Amino acid sequence: MYLQSLRFRIFAAMTIIVVLALVFTGVITWYQYQEQSKDYHTDRLERKEQQVLKSLENELSSTYLALTQNNLARIFNEPVYEISNIQDVDFSLYAIDGALIKSSLPDAPERMFGGLLRRVMDNERFVVEEVNDGRSVMSSFFFLKDRQGEPVAIVNLPYFEDNTFNDFELREFLIRLSLVYVLILVLALALGYLVSIYISRPMNTIADRLAHTALDTNEKIQLSSQSTELETLIKAYNGMVDALGDSARKLAQSERETAWKEMAKQVAHEIKNPLTPMRLSVQQFERSFAADDQERQAQLTEFTQGMLQQIDTLSAIASTFSDFAKMPEANKVLLNATEVVQWAVQLFSDQHLTLQAEAENISLKIDRNHLVQIVNNLVKNALEAIEGVTNGQVEVRLFNDQKTIVLEVKDNGKGMSDEVLSRMFEPRFTTKNSGMGLGLAVVKTLVEENGGTIDCQSTLNEGTLFTLRFNS
Repeated sequence: MYLQSLRFRIFAAMTIIVVLALVFTGVITWYQYQEQSKDYHTDRLERKEQQVLKSLENELSSTYLALTQNNLARIFNEPVYEISNIQDVDFSLYAIDGALIKSSLPDAPERMFGGLLRRVMDNERFVVEEVNDGRSVMSSFFFLKDRQGEPVAIVNLPYFEDNTFNDFELREFLIRLSLVYVLILVLALALGYLVSIYISRPMNTIADRLAHTALDTNEKIQLSSQSTELETLIKAYNGMVDALGDSARKLAQSERETAWKEMAKQVAHEIKNPLTPMRLSVQQFERSFAADDQERQAQLTEFTQGMLQQIDTLSAIASTFSDFAKMPEANKVLLNATEVVQWAVQLFSDQHLTLQAEAENISLKIDRNHLVQIVNNLVKNALEAIEGVTNGQVEVRLFNDQKTIVLEVKDNGKGMSDEVLSRMFEPRFTTKNSGMGLGLAVVKTLVEENGGTIDCQSTLNEGTLFTLRFNS
């Protein structure tokens, strides 16, 4: 499990990078030393060639003999050894036809091989590299020329490469470099471990939060420092937390509404069951009572009317619960929303209520009865909100906003606090002394049933604005 962790992979990657860098540096260093050694021996061989050639030319310039093969042997009989001692190098002189003239080496070949001679004749200077007894040898062949620049002999100068000093220096350098490498590797391992912890710590925090993510209670991640990638991931997680919170609130509200609807069904059923028999019994009792006693007849009438009024009240309550529990499906038709809203507003006949419609005919596909009920509930609440308020005013506006039909109900009444605003669509929640707290819950259900949205903005002691949007 640890081998698959991000921390281990970061640590391993940094370690491998450092090790590879050290290996490559070592290889390049070794290669550079080899190249330097090769260049050193090549330059030294060329210097030896120039020194030997200059000494031989000096000998030629001081003789008056014809430069034949026999005379060349006489001319360089002794100087060959002198030049060899002075220059500290052995060499051999060969005639143009490849025959040995003179050599400071006791075992010099008596004749140059034909293939080698041809390669030398094709080039003014030719170097042969070979290994002799484990040592690298470079044999240089070049022409000795007379005063007219014509070749009179071939000079063979063998050069034995001595890398003892260079090899010693290379070993010393590599030992020191290895110590530095070990120190760098230890520091790299420590730094890699710390960096892996630094990088993976925020990831571990995110993983821990994700593992404990629930639907309701989740904490956002707040880190003081993070990379751009982690910041994007953290923002996505925090956005998910907000979305989960909204979903949890919506789910809780939906569950409460469902529970209230179930309860409302039961309440409506239990209330309505005895109401009809009660009404019939009271009416039957009223008809069977003796009509000759005027005083008792008046008392009876007062009693039955009171009972019937209470029965009607209970029936209205049961109907309200029933309507909330099971809203009829929306029968959406294309209608003149201006005409319907205007008719609903006129029912109130209140001087504090005004209507502003953008056009005389604003087409909207909606259930007519639902629209009337929505306007009635919102206007009624708004008028109640301005009671006791000086210059209270309720404004209803209907207009087009791009591809949306907007219905606004605005008042300058008491307004609502943030706490009330957050719960106003909950069933059975009310701030009034009377009522069942189902009005706005019904409005919200009706708006959504017709494919619309409802939003509310309210400021305490300043007023409230309800904004409803429907697709045109």
